[in-house]
Amino acid sequence: MHDTRRKKPHDTLPERRHSGVSAPAGQPAASGWILSAFWDSVLFIGAPVTCILALFPLSRYWRPQEYSFLLLAFFTFGHHLPGFIRAYGDRELFARYRLRFLLAPPLIFLTTLWFDLRGLHGLVIFVFAWDIWHVLMQHYGFMRIYDAKRGEISPATARMDWAISIFWYLTLIVASPHYRQNLLLQAYTSGVPLLSPQVFRVLERALYGATAVVTVSYLGYNLYLWRKGRLALRKLVLLGTFLAASYYLYVRVDDFIVGFAVWSAFHSVQYYGIVWAYNSNRVARGSAMTRVVRFLFRPRTALVLIYAALILGYGGINYLQKFVHDETFRLLLLAFIATSSAMHYYYDGFIWKVREKETRQFLNIGAVGSGLRRVWPAWNRGPVQAAYLAAIIVVLGALETWHPNDELRMRQSLAAVAPRAEESHLHLGETLRQQGRFSDALEEYREAVRLNPTWAQAHVNLGVTLAGLGRLDEAIGAYEKALSIDSNIPAAHFNLAVLLASRGETERALGHYQKALEGYDPDAQRLARAAIEELGSGR
Repeated sequence: MHDTRRKKPHDTLPERRHSGVSAPAGQPAASGWILSAFWDSVLFIGAPVTCILALFPLSRYWRPQEYSFLLLAFFTFGHHLPGFIRAYGDRELFARYRLRFLLAPPLIFLTTLWFDLRGLHGLVIFVFAWDIWHVLMQHYGFMRIYDAKRGEISPATARMDWAISIFWYLTLIVASPHYRQNLLLQAYTSGVPLLSPQVFRVLERALYGATAVVTVSYLGYNLYLWRKGRLALRKLVLLGTFLAASYYLYVRVDDFIVGFAVWSAFHSVQYYGIVWAYNSNRVARGSAMTRVVRFLFRPRTALVLIYAALILGYGGINYLQKFVHDETFRLLLLAFIATSSAMHYYYDGFIWKVREKETRQFLNIGAVGSGLRRVWPAWNRGPVQAAYLAAIIVVLGALETWHPNDELRMRQSLAAVAPRAEESHLHLGETLRQQGRFSDALEEYREAVRLNPTWAQAHVNLGVTLAGLGRLDEAIGAYEKALSIDSNIPAAHFNLAVLLASRGETERALGHYQKALEGYDPDAQRLARAAIEELGSGR
């Protein structure tokens, strides 16, 4: 979706010589570093390690869903703000792309709102896939920065870096049963035709084989560079930390949503740092910036803290959805959130173009700057890019409108291609139960519980199905197991209370009805109040 030479988000950023993030207390950056050896190790090359060590211990204080929502709001959504500051705070950049910056927000918002009002999901998979590309281009941009600082601007090196990054990242996505399931779910919900398990396995093996070939070729090429004295060790360490962290957080971590949230945090931290470095360098050199940007991006620790607070504040907009119950306001809020994501990916695709004279100036690569050439053809010019993006959206909207996938077939396909993802079995079980196929649903719920015994919701759904089959004692056991894992599930308390009341255990039933009232589920609260009144009047 991007031209990797003209549109890398971060293949355009300067070596810091005038200021840094905090100690950057005005000391010049060491040669070849973006900020300094220490800050590059914390914010860029070592960002995955930094976030894993700092954020993982915090996951024990929240439930996985709450923890991931917290990080995705304040880090992932919050990191859109620095890019917008770059877009609207750089007078020269704004003048160059004025039309795009003025038209994109309302057009994207109205498109998002239209999709939401019609109950269509095409924009979700569109943004989902765009996020993957955006992530790759950010990582690839950092690799090219470290090469450019050493004068390594060979198109062959750039293509090899691009190939190793994209093939390995896609391989890790496919190797992650949860990421695989979520990506395909978004695609199928949007009307994209189902892949048969046989076709998927062929594509999977082809990807793994291609990745092996690219890896061997990359190792051989870097051996050649090493012999020529051109090997970029910092870039290779950056690649290693990115791939190792992606493997650990996507594949090895037991709770995928926790791993994905931490992964998104390190991507965001890298972005915070690179935008700070770029803008502060422009301010230090007296470029045409708005007053707010000239004030904010100065080498002061207090200003770094204000910068971080602004990012967290913007992230709080996403977090608001947890507390919004008015349907109209919630619809507008969700449209704004989706618009922010799309604008972030779109803007990052063209505001960091390495071939721009002003951008090359801030790369600090001097005379070799004129030697930078396109790695791939330039097919992303403004009108052309707008046309193909609009075409993708139209196609996705048409697919879901006129050729939606059958729910049961979709769920069966997902369970077949992602058999190790417990959520694929849970959702298939839910679809089967809704169709009255309780025995088949029971098998899927049991598989979900087997794959993840600590998933409370799977035990709740198992209990509902067992109750539907008349196996009440087993259903009570399933609800009690769910509540032993997570005592704050209103539906589990309510369903358990119903079964206990049917067996005459009124006191225990009342206790669980009271617990259902403490939750945030309005339906459970309403039904629990009615049940409590009925039981009370029958005493």
